[in-house]
Amino acid sequence: MVSNQWPIRDREWAARYQRSMAGRNVPAAALEERERELLGAVREADVPAARLLGDPDELASEDAAELATVDEAVRRSVGGGLQPALHEAGNVLMGVGLVTSLVLVVRSGWAVDIDLALAAVGASVLVVFLGWVVVRALFASGRTAAAVGAGLGAVALAGADLAYAGDLGAGEVAVRGVPVPLLVLALLTPGVTALVVAHRMSGRELGAEWDDATWLRRFRGGLRGRLVPATTARGHVAEIEQALSVGGMSAYSEFGHPLVLAHELAAADATARTRLWAVSTVAAVGAPLTIAALVLVNQGWGRLTVPVAVVFLLAGVSAAVVGWGRRPWGTR
Repeated sequence: MVSNQWPIRDREWAARYQRSMAGRNVPAAALEERERELLGAVREADVPAARLLGDPDELASEDAAELATVDEAVRRSVGGGLQPALHEAGNVLMGVGLVTSLVLVVRSGWAVDIDLALAAVGASVLVVFLGWVVVRALFASGRTAAAVGAGLGAVALAGADLAYAGDLGAGEVAVRGVPVPLLVLALLTPGVTALVVAHRMSGRELGAEWDDATWLRRFRGGLRGRLVPATTARGHVAEIEQALSVGGMSAYSEFGHPLVLAHELAAADATARTRLWAVSTVAAVGAPLTIAALVLVNQGWGRLTVPVAVVFLLAGVSAAVVGWGRRPWGTR
């Protein structure tokens, strides 16, 4: 580990540099090589890293712009394999578990009766959130048909849970007097487990074995998953099919990984960039605002209802400001 080789005086600088490089889609091998270069320069100059190399955050931004790759972005994306999808699911489970735990603590004290109808409603909400993660992962990986199937399955399962809750009605208690600390532990354990497992999983390399039909299908799905217009996507697919018909090489040998190429083409398409920005911004703003509205309507937080709603409202406003600053037009 390069981090253990830094002089003691520079370890805080190195830690800031490493934190700034996290999540910037720089391959691990390239990052380690760059750190070795920086460490060698510091040792040769025999001066503190801050004096020789400047601000670690600024240097990290410059290095990331040069070292980041589309391959790494695809590998780390939610459609890049089981690890990122499991990490996303873990975040969802933790979020739902934390909110539910806070509601239990505020409303129920030290013990609570588990109402079957409320449990079924909660399960339907969890199914929707986890279904959304699965649909996103499949859609981003170019598996459009599977994504549609998973979405329909999640909607059907959530609907069945709601119908079951409606048939039961309020007051059907499954277990009485369950200790709230024990229930909180049960609610948080799945999310913690998923995040730990995802963290310990080794990063999977992008696949290199593709027949042309599968490659083209995943390429088309990858373009649509990045919201490239259908006409433009068909044009790209037709161009590649024509090139393959006269080239005599496989699609992977000629063009590389289908999702990497799809990401590159989508990044160069103004319409796709605008659509992705719009969808991500609406989701980032709409989620906290919806939660704020539900908190106010349900009045489930007692005296904390208004403060909690204000927190989610401010989160939505903040997301709107950040999203506007990242708009793909009018910025330099």
